[in-house]
Amino acid sequence: MEDRRKLIIDAGLAILREEGLPGFTQPRIAARTGLRQSHLTYYYPTRTDLLVAVARAAVEIQAANAKAMADRIATVDQAAEVISAGTARHENTRILLALCEAAEREPQVRMLFNALADGAVGEVTALLARLGLPASQAHADIIHALFIGLSITHLATGRAEGQSRSKAALDVLFALFGTKGQGPAGRGRGRRRQIAVS
Repeated sequence: MEDRRKLIIDAGLAILREEGLPGFTQPRIAARTGLRQSHLTYYYPTRTDLLVAVARAAVEIQAANAKAMADRIATVDQAAEVISAGTARHENTRILLALCEAAEREPQVRMLFNALADGAVGEVTALLARLGLPASQAHADIIHALFIGLSITHLATGRAEGQSRSKAALDVLFALFGTKGQGPAGRGRGRRRQIAVS
């Protein structure tokens, strides 16, 4: 039974990655799993039940991705590099957009989306503190918002230079944080590039 649930959830995630929320229908998910729709509705009686289950899985994956991304960063330069690479992961951006759209209509998805956003801001706050940059919630919110905006822009425009433009924007933001910040990053632009986590 758990194998079928996982099969259904995986199919729902794949559809969100490829088509977004408009493609997320019970018949499409049933076809992708090779199950009859009646089997699908046995496990998830309504589209909302299915959407909430897939959203929960998507949030867990996105949260794990955010943590893994933050854990790979040891310097400010790496922060801009790793975060800008994340803006080029279009499949994750499609899932975020689908969750955002679903959150507007479904209170359960909104709670999951809020948990995801809060978790991402928490990871960014911890990262900023490790890098010696200002680590207030407002600073983390700015990075989170920039990441989301750059990700959506990169997906929508399809520009080949999208990732390098994202990195340039993040470099500027981190420089602004560093020049007005506290600790090692705030002591001058030349030093900003040398910050490392011990």
